[in-house]
Amino acid sequence: MPFVKIGPRRAIDAETIVGNVYLGDVTIQQFADRPASEPNLPWLTDLDTDTRDFDLLRWHARLTPLLGRDEEMEGTLAWAIGAGTVKARFVTGAGGIGKSRFAAEVAERLREQGWTAGFIDLRKEAVVPVSQAGLLLIIDYPEENRSEVRRFLEDLGRLRLGVGGKIRVLLLSRRGEEVWGDDVVQADASHLFSRIEVPPLRQVQSVTEAFPLFCGTVERLSNLRGVKVASIEPTAFEKWFSGSDLHRLPLFLTAAAVQTVNAPGEAALSLSGREVIGALVKRERRRAAKEGAQAGLPEHTLPRLYALAAIRDGLDTATLHRFADPALRLAVGKTEDMIDRLRSTGRLSNGTLLKPQPDIVAAAFLVQELARSPQDAPEWLSAAMTGQEADAMDRAARLAHDAEVVLGIHEHRLTAWLTMMLDGRPERCVPLNEWMSEGTRGLTMPVIASVVAMTLNSIAVDDAERARCLTSGSNYLSAAGDGTGALVAIKEAVAIRRKLTEAAPACFLPDLATSLNNLSNRLSEAGDGAGALTAVEEAVAIRRKLADSTPERFLPDLASSLNNLSNRLSATGDGAGALTAIEEALELYRTLAEVNPARFLPDLASSLNNLSNHLSSDGDGAGALTAIEDAVGLYRTLAEAAPARFLPDLAMGLNNLSNRLSEVGDGAGALTAIEEAVSIRRKLAEAAPARFLPDLASSLNNLSNHLSSDGDGAGAMTSIQEAVDIYRTLAEAAPARFLPDLAMSLNNLSSELSAAGDQTGALTAIEEAVDLYRNLAAAAPARFLPDLAMGLNNLSSELSATSDQTGALKAIEEAVGIYRTLASAAPVRFLPDLATSLNNLSNHLSAADDGVGALTAIQEAVTIRRKLAESKPRQYAHLLANSLKIMASLIAGSGTLKDAISILDEAIHLIEPVAKANSKAFPARWHRQMLIDLEKLQRNAGIGSA
Repeated sequence: MPFVKIGPRRAIDAETIVGNVYLGDVTIQQFADRPASEPNLPWLTDLDTDTRDFDLLRWHARLTPLLGRDEEMEGTLAWAIGAGTVKARFVTGAGGIGKSRFAAEVAERLREQGWTAGFIDLRKEAVVPVSQAGLLLIIDYPEENRSEVRRFLEDLGRLRLGVGGKIRVLLLSRRGEEVWGDDVVQADASHLFSRIEVPPLRQVQSVTEAFPLFCGTVERLSNLRGVKVASIEPTAFEKWFSGSDLHRLPLFLTAAAVQTVNAPGEAALSLSGREVIGALVKRERRRAAKEGAQAGLPEHTLPRLYALAAIRDGLDTATLHRFADPALRLAVGKTEDMIDRLRSTGRLSNGTLLKPQPDIVAAAFLVQELARSPQDAPEWLSAAMTGQEADAMDRAARLAHDAEVVLGIHEHRLTAWLTMMLDGRPERCVPLNEWMSEGTRGLTMPVIASVVAMTLNSIAVDDAERARCLTSGSNYLSAAGDGTGALVAIKEAVAIRRKLTEAAPACFLPDLATSLNNLSNRLSEAGDGAGALTAVEEAVAIRRKLADSTPERFLPDLASSLNNLSNRLSATGDGAGALTAIEEALELYRTLAEVNPARFLPDLASSLNNLSNHLSSDGDGAGALTAIEDAVGLYRTLAEAAPARFLPDLAMGLNNLSNRLSEVGDGAGALTAIEEAVSIRRKLAEAAPARFLPDLASSLNNLSNHLSSDGDGAGAMTSIQEAVDIYRTLAEAAPARFLPDLAMSLNNLSSELSAAGDQTGALTAIEEAVDLYRNLAAAAPARFLPDLAMGLNNLSSELSATSDQTGALKAIEEAVGIYRTLASAAPVRFLPDLATSLNNLSNHLSAADDGVGALTAIQEAVTIRRKLAESKPRQYAHLLANSLKIMASLIAGSGTLKDAISILDEAIHLIEPVAKANSKAFPARWHRQMLIDLEKLQRNAGIGSA
């Protein structure tokens, strides 16, 4: 029988191998006198009254049959049994979704068909037999052993089996090929992965699925423990199940069932998912404290050590020795006594204190325990992570997400303790340099990655290293929401690289261009459009020279900077320049994609997406639609070949396609596109909420707008409320990053509530949005004053709707004042907004019976919009027509009907071409109303209809 040898890379003892062709760490071998070991499938078959609650929550307990996974099981078994020798796939889903249990059940089914199947640990050597039917290897938490997984895939990709042999590998991760894609490509293992979309495991979808699972768990556990539990009321369960998306996760369903048996006299279904986990954590702590006391350990020793084991994947003997240092104030006693006493608790395995599981309860346990001594938490975490810093930080990122985002524990934050652990401590940051430099890892905790980068900057050995750290630090600070810090860092990086370039241009010009490109992004985020434009123009100039001399190396960089240049030009109002830049970038990417489509087709699609945005801003709706349709076509093709990598881009393209279709009056097409985008992003968010929930919320915002336009007010309300709920949760965990998005979604919620006739709710929502924008603008005026003015504009409308004309007038006057200040500094960008706010000011002054003031305001709006329409008629002619309509109405009210008729006639002629081009768009509705108004004025003036 052939065997697969797995484990860490090391020298091979040739004398132990007979007839072997060595292909790497994964080999097909015939071993002499070498015992084989089956992959592990460790079901807990001896559950009893003393089984710990945490163990009951793990997949090993198998408390109930696997329910609601028939489709996924059928597809995975077909993949395993189907054609092909060596194949791999990711099983993805959020924490608590049941990935390990699902994979274990797959292994069990295959074992029944004669396969060798189970879990393996790449850190341990094993010789695994390949049965005639096949071999299934399951790797759980591959991100905790990224380097080993990378080598494993590399060797697996080179493996060749005989005819009929089958090896299958399942990698269980919260994130799939969109994060692991580069590792797969670098390992030359892309051919192992299916090109058919593998959807993430989904939540339990319905009460019909969930109720039997819950009741079955309660029944089995109550029988096991000899506890009498009252029958579960279906209505009570349905209310609990529908109360939160968390309750749809198998882990939370099981946890609620365990708590129901733990406290039969209490209503476990009256608790939230977080409260259920909290109750189980408190119970487990009491148990750990009791076991520790019985073993002769100090009061807090076992709970503390057990909690800290979560951050390190268990505490080995060396780490336990380290914890005995009195300076740590862990109060664990002497090392020898401590280890002997820990052994007597039964919690040691091969000298290692096992970690709490599953992750979500481990996160809650860790935070709860550290909160008992928060001043010591940073030092304890450091001691636990020493020697495994990078892997432990990956684990910490997962635990922090579970505690702060999933469970919403914000009173004490693991992220804050990790920040204190690292800030100003270079010796602790050095081992995390590689972790920080690898973007996919650092971005899981950008706050921590920024601390590492900026601390390493303080000890950089030379200017080149200092600039590298500052550039990375700036990116992470921006991702964490610290725009000011990000801008300071990148400015310093640019200054350093400018000096380096003066001394050695051939060596450092490319780096200077990169930093300038990033500086442009940071300045744009800070609201400095002119500075952002200057920076990217310099980056483009440098990269153009570099590309002239070495096109094969620098043309892609030039195209990238041209993309950014187009955005900066557009932001400063130079639509023609923006189009020129994006069209040049597009042509470069077309040429590059012809030579290397695998590398550059995604960039070509991205440029088409940007071209669409710029054409839309320029009023070319047809051209914008064509460009985004081309982009979506490319993204769809790419996603069919590599769904995990390109589905996020397809969703983004569909999001923009919906906007373009709406602009040309195709409401049905717009709704179809945004519904597909939401569907994709919902699936992505279920698999990787930390990464994709913000995108889902953004698309829900757009879906709400399109449903509203389609007349589905109830659907629009549901969508925007879900977006607000998501952003509120995200903002609680990371306010600097997500408060602006929360404010924006509250603004939209206000509009929907107003449309539904709930003026009180609409006013409450917009007031909260304005309060958020006011605080944000106080801290970063250049960035958030435009948003504050927009919020005040909408606040004035809601105050007016509630008959608070004084408040409405005050709000719109403040908005006009802000826009006037902004327009004086950046007229191209803000004059359109000033005109809009003057339009609204005129309406509010008219409502307050200030006809003179109303006329003055609208005349200024007309003056501004007339100039805008002269330069960009497609974009502004219909808006000028709207202002003229208001002006005509005010003049008619003063008795000069002839002037009013002349002004309204001009408005009709301006808007008529737009209305005829698209009878479904809102300018067409304006046009119809203007014709009615004109007829009325003419009748009042005694003039016959023209």
